Amino acid sequence: MPDIATIGAVLNSLKTATDIAKFLRESDLSLERAELRLKVADLMGALADVKMELIDVQQAFEAREQRIRELEDAFHSKEQLVRHGDAYYRANAAGKAEGLPYCLRCWESDHKQRQLVRDAREFQIVVCAGCGAKYSDSMAYEIPASTV
Repeated sequence: MPDIATIGAVLNSLKTATDIAKFLRESDLSLERAELRLKVADLMGALADVKMELIDVQQAFEAREQRIRELEDAFHSKEQLVRHGDAYYRANAAGKAEGLPYCLRCWESDHKQRQLVRDAREFQIVVCAGCGAKYSDSMAYEIPASTV
């Protein structure tokens, strides 16, 4: 999120550009050509500064909107996941865990659903491809769907 200093810089640049434009409008014809070019160059610089600051503000707002969407998705998924052992699982109709395990650390800290996969070097270990957390396969394993 843009801070107060960034927004202040944008407003200051806009004020400078407005002041230069007013000066140019109110100046009389006796203003020398070189002086006019200098003022126009100042105006262009101030407007370029404003444009750059506004792009930064826009990017900050887009990042904030993306984070809000991620958190909303996590909030809606919260009811669908249940903890069993060292992992999270999808809840079936009865509210019991089933299916593939999801990383405990990623869900609790980042609210991201990342499946655990078997480690190729250690047979009894499952690992999160996202954060690298390792779990014993006796505490984080695939739970078959119940047929009841």
